[in-house]
Amino acid sequence: MKLMKLTLEFTSEIELAYDEESPEFQEALASYRELATGDPDTTAREMVQHVAHQLREWGDHHRIIECVGYVGLLGSPTPAENYSGIQVGPDYAERWAL
Repeated sequence: MKLMKLTLEFTSEIELAYDEESPEFQEALASYRELATGDPDTTAREMVQHVAHQLREWGDHHRIIECVGYVGLLGSPTPAENYSGIQVGPDYAERWAL
C-alpha cells in the first residue's frame, strides 16, 4: 500500500460582532485570561481570534467555546447561559448548513 500525501491551505472569513464593555464579554474575557492563557494582559482581540479559530475548526456556533462560553448568531436570540457576548454573522451559519 502506498500512502499519498496532500497538503492543503484553507482560508476563511468569519464576521464576529461584540461589545467589549458588555458584562457578558467582560466575564468571558476574564475567564479566557484565567483559564486559557494565564496572562492578565491578554487582549480582547486575542480572545476573539481564538473564538474565530474554534468556529473555523469545529464549524458549529452551537458548541461552547472552551474558556469563553457560547457564541450567539446575529439576528437570533442570544444563548441563555454562558453567553460570551460575541455573535457570529448569519452568513457563517448558512455556510455550515447541510
